[in-house]
Amino acid sequence: MNRRDTLKTIGIGALFGATAGTATATPGKGGGSDSNNPGRVGKYNGNKTFVPPDLGGFDHVLVYLAEPLVEGEWDSLEQAKRFQHEIMGRDESEVEENRRAAEAFYEERFGLTFEGDVGLFEPEESTDGTAVLNPFYQDPDAGYNAHVVSGRAMPNNHDDGATNRDEMSAGKVRDGGWIVSITEDTTLDGTYGGSEGFDIGAGGTLAFGDYSIKMGDKEDPIVIRYESEHPILPLDMPVAFNCDLFHEEWGEGQVRGTSNIPGGGIRNILTFPPAL
Repeated sequence: MNRRDTLKTIGIGALFGATAGTATATPGKGGGSDSNNPGRVGKYNGNKTFVPPDLGGFDHVLVYLAEPLVEGEWDSLEQAKRFQHEIMGRDESEVEENRRAAEAFYEERFGLTFEGDVGLFEPEESTDGTAVLNPFYQDPDAGYNAHVVSGRAMPNNHDDGATNRDEMSAGKVRDGGWIVSITEDTTLDGTYGGSEGFDIGAGGTLAFGDYSIKMGDKEDPIVIRYESEHPILPLDMPVAFNCDLFHEEWGEGQVRGTSNIPGGGIRNILTFPPAL
């Protein structure tokens, strides 16, 4: 299967079918004392989600949900600065280092070169004129929230008609970094496109950034870096995105998610390691 066929088949078969906080299994009739199939699976009506630390056999599993309710204005440039300095706690030199890492990633993975000769938070066109790199921070009104973090009890924060929009409440996913928009039809090479290249039309997107998950007021956020594994293609259907993940302690992982679900929602699952 070539890369085009692979992209056509990208998708999520089932996002999260299990009920968080399932009751402890008890033997069913005739099941024996070692049965793992109770006669009835208990309902869970609490205000937090509880899941085991090794959910499904993975070391760590996270589930993000987003149902937007966007209100007011959003200054993308100023908010991108605030994300880097206030949310990520980076000084100017650390922000520059992060941007240079993003530029290096895009060149190595997709063959797109950004010279880095513009202001730190300014848009930059690729040397071939087919793509633009922009700093970004997702509007908290998008409602991005980690409702499941394996091994943790996560509060069920949400608004009427939307998932959690409060930037400083536990579980909130603060999402920002350096995003690339494909502005002209082009051919990606690098380690992704290889020697034959991969043709992509205008409107595709590539991503490099960080998830900073707000936890308790007395603990550090969970910070996860992500890098596009595949281009995010503009389709007239829910759009799949796949990213490689990196956590300081958990190591490597992967994202499998969909966006542009009617209403602008996001459904996203992260696993560490990437596969069993």
